[in-house]
Amino acid sequence: MAMKALRSIIEFLGVTVPALLLAALVVIVLSDVIARNFFATSIMWAQELAVVLMAATVWLGLVGASMNGQLFGISLFVDRLPERYAPFARLLANILVLLICAQVIRAAFAQIATARFTTFLTLGWPKWIVAAFLATGMILVMAGLLLNMAEDLRKERP
Repeated sequence: MAMKALRSIIEFLGVTVPALLLAALVVIVLSDVIARNFFATSIMWAQELAVVLMAATVWLGLVGASMNGQLFGISLFVDRLPERYAPFARLLANILVLLICAQVIRAAFAQIATARFTTFLTLGWPKWIVAAFLATGMILVMAGLLLNMAEDLRKERP
């Protein structure tokens, strides 16, 4: 039951939240375009907020793709192998993804540490927020991947 609840939370953060962020991004960019073309003015904070929303959409959206087995490069490789090698290849791919995520998280925290005093000019928000979305996305990818691996192990047991 706990694994089901965890899956629901991760899928909400990796599918629903990015969809809502993308909708907000479209509204903000469209509003800025309309303001520029029809009113000869720009929404000052629109570009910076669009950058933050795009980063959040991409990094959190990666979680949903991972949870649904849609990491293109891995599927392309594993699906082409003979069936008897597929479980080993999937395990190896999962371990590599976990290692890559760990390194990206490490890099994101390094970026947060170096960018902690810089802010977006019009929003006033700290710029490290983009790296925080990256780290959050990678942590959720790791959690989802470990959850999928645990569920796969459970299915293979008699």
